[in-house]
Parts: sequence; C-alpha cells; structure tokens
Amino acid sequence: MNLKSYKNYKSRFHNWQLHPMKYEYPGEKHRCDCCGEVHEGNFCPLCGQKATHGPITWKSVWAGIMEIWGLHSRSLPYSAWQLLTRPGHLMRDYITGKRQVSFPPVKMLVILGVIVYLIGHWVAPKDYTHEIKTVTNTGVFYYLEYAFKWLTTHHEWFLLVVFSLFILPTWWVFRYAPLLERHTLPQGFFIQVFIVNQNMVISLLLFLLLIIFPSTTLIEFILLFSFWLIDYKQLFGYKWWGTIWRWVMMFVLIIAFIFALDAVLNFAQTIINPSSNPNAEKYGIMFYSGLLASCGAFSCLLFALIYTVNTINRKTWLELSKWKAWKVPIILTSIVVLLFIGVSALSFL
Repeated sequence: MNLKSYKNYKSRFHNWQLHPMKYEYPGEKHRCDCCGEVHEGNFCPLCGQKATHGPITWKSVWAGIMEIWGLHSRSLPYSAWQLLTRPGHLMRDYITGKRQVSFPPVKMLVILGVIVYLIGHWVAPKDYTHEIKTVTNTGVFYYLEYAFKWLTTHHEWFLLVVFSLFILPTWWVFRYAPLLERHTLPQGFFIQVFIVNQNMVISLLLFLLLIIFPSTTLIEFILLFSFWLIDYKQLFGYKWWGTIWRWVMMFVLIIAFIFALDAVLNFAQTIINPSSNPNAEKYGIMFYSGLLASCGAFSCLLFALIYTVNTINRKTWLELSKWKAWKVPIILTSIVVLLFIGVSALSFL
C-alpha cells in the first residue's frame, strides 16, 4: 500500500467514524397494514409499523430468534465493532439523540454478560456458590457483604458498579468539553455503560487468546486503559494532552474523595463507639483532634482539586488576575499542609 492509498483509506475511515450510517428515503407511497394510513417513508407516522415488512416466512422466524440476541437491525455485533473502531463517536451519537446508530446499551450489557459468563464458565469453570455462602456478617452488613460477593462473581455488574464511580468525576472534569459541553449525569451513566460493554467485548476477544497465552490479565489491563483514553478523546474532543490530564484528574478526585469519606466515617464511628478504636481511650483528646484534623485536611484537599479543575476548564485566569483566579486552591492547599503537619506532630506526642 503506497502513501496515497493509505491517505485515501484513512480519510474514508475517518469519514465513516463521523457518519457511519447512510439512510435512503423511498419516494413511493405505502398503505400501512396495521392502521391503514397512507404514507411515504420507511415507517408509518401514525402507528410506527415498518412500511415493507412482507409476509411471515421461515426467514421471519429466524429473524425473530436472532432479535433476542441483537442480531438484527442495529445489531449487537455491529455496535460491538463500533465500540472498537469509533467508540467515542458512538457514545456521543447515542447520548445526543442518534439512537439508531447503536444497539440499546443496557440490553447489550445483559446479553454480553450472559455470553461472557457462559464462555468463561466453559474456558475456566469455577464454583462461586461456596464464596457466596461464606458470608460471616449479620444484620445490614450481611446484605452488604452478600451483595459484594455476588458482584465479584458477576463480572459485568461489578464493572458497572466500579465505572459508575466515574460518572460524577467525568461530569465535573469534562463538562466544558468542545464536542459535549455540559453533558448531564444521566448521559454520564450511559457513557459508563458503553465503556463497560467495550470492556466486555475486549474480554470476549481475549478469551480466544487463552489458547495461546496462559494469562491475558496484563493485556486486558493495557487495552482497557488505552481504549478508555480513546473513548474520552473522541467523545469530548480534547487533544491528547488535554484528555490525559483530565482523565488522570478523575482518578485523583476519586482517591481524594475516598480518603475524605474514610476519615469522616472513622471519626463518626469513634465518636459513636469509642471502644471500637483502642487508641481513642489511650490518647484521649489528642486522638480525636488528629481525626478531626484529618477530616478537615482531606476535605480541603478534595475541594482544592475540584476548584482547580474548574479554574483550568473555565480559564478564569484570563478574565481575572492570577491571584484572584488561584487564591482559593492556594489557601486550601496551605490549610491542608498545616493540618497534616499538626496531625504528624500529634502522632509524635
């Protein structure tokens, strides 16, 4: 393949990524077999039935069976192919109203989950019933532990729960994106469902490599994060550097939130039940002061990160002076440093 042919192929592939579907408008009139409406086009505007469905034949029986698994119009295999070749464009098309370009994502998740489970059970069978039965907690924690063990044995739903954690950080970090400005949280849910589906497709393809490679965990890890970056680059329209630092910032925000939540819960649990932490009785007021300082430090750190991302995205420093634009995160970061110094000092007393 010479350079000219390569450029021509690249141009056609890029055009397909942006506009994958081609529609034709038939000019002839049809009488709907369902409601009798005379109309033009592929579907009846009154009841929605397809204009040319034809008589019921054995082909109709086969199409009905295949429709259960998504092997019909807007087919699941074609949507899976798009998740590998134009993932971000597909997500943006779907959440902005172009629903006909994709198989329904939640239905795709269920079907892919069943397929992955069946193939995984066939390739590497494992008995999960013992793990679920070994729940040791009681009361509310029994149901929480049971739910966690159930999720760990159902790969697709576990991934959905994990990726759901990124709905809010994605919304905050990418909400001023060039191609998808001010996207909503419900749209963010479908974005993460598509990413889970993409991961499931990759898992299915890697099952085939088990014949050659004993383990594909590292390969799956690399592919997951590589496609994740491609998803966000195509979806939101930033350049590579703008996509990468915002993508990393999502993880930083989640980690800061987890630390802040853990500090707050630890402080609350110690206040409610001091006997749960032996250091509370041993060190007394100093221990509580350290816990409170940790809560304040991690909370200020989280807010400083959120404010910093918002300042960069909105380019506030172009409208205000540098001090006015950055004074809040600078002050909060200074407070964080002082609080951590205080916590360290208390730990040595």
